Amino acid sequence: MADSLSALLESAFDACPEPLALVAGDDTIIARNRAFQANFGESASLVDCIDTADHANLTSARRATSEGPAALVARPASGPKAGFPMRWTIWQAGASASCVRLDGPATPSQTLPAPLAPLVGSGEPVPLKTLLLGEIFERMDAIVWAIAKDGTILLSEGSGLAHFGLKPGQMVGLNALEIYPPGSASYDEAVRVLQGESVHVDGMEGKDYWIRFQEPLRDERGDVTANLAVSICVTKNAHDTLQAKALHTAVGELPVVIWAMERDGTCTLSAGKGLRDLGVDSRTLVGANLFHLYGDHPDFMEHAQRALSGEQFSVETRIGDHRWRNHFIPVFHTWGDKVVRIYAAAENVTERAKQESSLREQLELIKRQQAAIISLSSPIIEVWSGVLVVPLIGELEAGRAEALLEQLLEHVSRRQSSAVILDLTGVDVVEPATAQHLFKIMRSVELVGCKGLVSGIRPSVAKTMVELGIELSTLATYPTLAEALRRWINRRAPSSSLLR
Repeated sequence: MADSLSALLESAFDACPEPLALVAGDDTIIARNRAFQANFGESASLVDCIDTADHANLTSARRATSEGPAALVARPASGPKAGFPMRWTIWQAGASASCVRLDGPATPSQTLPAPLAPLVGSGEPVPLKTLLLGEIFERMDAIVWAIAKDGTILLSEGSGLAHFGLKPGQMVGLNALEIYPPGSASYDEAVRVLQGESVHVDGMEGKDYWIRFQEPLRDERGDVTANLAVSICVTKNAHDTLQAKALHTAVGELPVVIWAMERDGTCTLSAGKGLRDLGVDSRTLVGANLFHLYGDHPDFMEHAQRALSGEQFSVETRIGDHRWRNHFIPVFHTWGDKVVRIYAAAENVTERAKQESSLREQLELIKRQQAAIISLSSPIIEVWSGVLVVPLIGELEAGRAEALLEQLLEHVSRRQSSAVILDLTGVDVVEPATAQHLFKIMRSVELVGCKGLVSGIRPSVAKTMVELGIELSTLATYPTLAEALRRWINRRAPSSSLLR
């Protein structure tokens, strides 16, 4: 029976979720549960578990247990809560021992410094949100502090103090306006807040990047009593932040407009050099309702509604004398069921549009000029009824060959030609591609029912065609254009008298 009872007590002891220890009269730890061991390891004495500065508080609490359970506020010397004021409960366990339990974060002192009195009403209990914020703060690389109107530091807490070689509470009681050098950013910010201004800044402190929020605390009459501040070390995010700042600076020098709008039409971002082309200032847009400002612009209303419906798209519009290309990006709610805001980038493409238009005009002109050159270099001449002559001069490349073939077939069809004489008198050299083009032209002519003749083939050209294996046996060839004309006219004329 005794063994069963002992096992039951031991099980209950270990099942306690808070760190719990049985301590002898000389502060020797006799037993500890798993939670206590997780926080303080195998510490042999309770004194070793308590911060040296709080040993006097421990002694007072131990004496008070003669009248019942006593409360203790002390900072653990080790474990995840080390350095933070915690609530402990101590009660007697027999004549020569006591139980010690670590309950959780200490409640704020009921005797707050006078400048901080506006924070807590008389007898006001500590709200849950305060406890939760305290728990989160302990896990953050941050500092929270308070400075009285006269510069006295009332509060200095947080693990972020380690970046500056300081411990929590070490600066309390000192005067910040004497510590900070006059003219320094810290001195100027403290004075501004104590004069009633909210200061939100960020920047590098040594090797670390910090964000600082400082707010004035006012009493019921509205007078500033203290500077409340929190600094958060965001070195891990500094690269992204600096990149964002650099991007914002670049946007300010580019002919673009970057803007954002909430679902109700409120403009939350407006930046970029392009705003000058619109004749507006970013300060006049941020906070304004774009639906009200541009409600009479059907294009804007249509594009905004498309983006708010979840569509991501790009579109060009004209505003005054300028042409803009807009890229709309919807931002969805956390659950992805609706769009909560839209981002947009508008690029002034007026000059580019003019250049593109000018380029198109130049290309059309070049095309017309090429057609004219081809027409001049390869004229199609009707020398006899139904007989077309095409004298070729120079190289016959692919583009010229295609244009010539198109024009030639159109002439043959329109004039109902019976023969086409391709005169090569002006061609000195024939490349393989040129020979293929010639053959293609003549074959196409014959496919539409017209006879193809070739004249003026020079010896060097004839040799090249033979070496290339170009088959011209199906085409009638003549040494000169005159001979080709004479032969064809003789063949078509009813009598030889036509040639006299």
